[in-house]
Amino acid sequence: MSICKYCGNEAGDGEFCRSCGAMNEGQAVTPQRMTADDYRQLENADQVGPDAGSNTTQQPENKYFRPQAATGLLAANIVVLVLGVLGFCNSLGVTLLAIIFSIIGIMSASRVKSCTNDADVNRNKSVATMMLVLGIIALVVGYIVLIVLKIIGSLAHGLSSLFT
Repeated sequence: MSICKYCGNEAGDGEFCRSCGAMNEGQAVTPQRMTADDYRQLENADQVGPDAGSNTTQQPENKYFRPQAATGLLAANIVVLVLGVLGFCNSLGVTLLAIIFSIIGIMSASRVKSCTNDADVNRNKSVATMMLVLGIIALVVGYIVLIVLKIIGSLAHGLSSLFT
């Protein structure tokens, strides 16, 4: 299979690219990632055109960098969020930390797909992973509090029935 020289995805064997629809010329192009020097050049490039006096810079779209999605981290943080919400009222609000951590983890995991370099991908994935671990710990503590409260409640009910 050849790689489309316009979008960087697999072009397929047809006359047109499966991803972008460009004419498939049958030329195999090896996708390349931009180096740190390339990013520095983009940051220092001046905008060309009628708005040349403004401070904004024109950065061409990086067509070859395709970060992996963090769908596993996203799904796990959503599960922690749902479990935190379910146990919130009964655990005296202890699972509120799990809810907060999972929301931060969801935001970080969803940013992975729009990253432009490996450093941003790794940073967002590590934040999402750390928030997932902290959310699970807070969730476990919250459910332990819930179980302890239920035990104390049933003991109190049993003791009150003994004295009445």
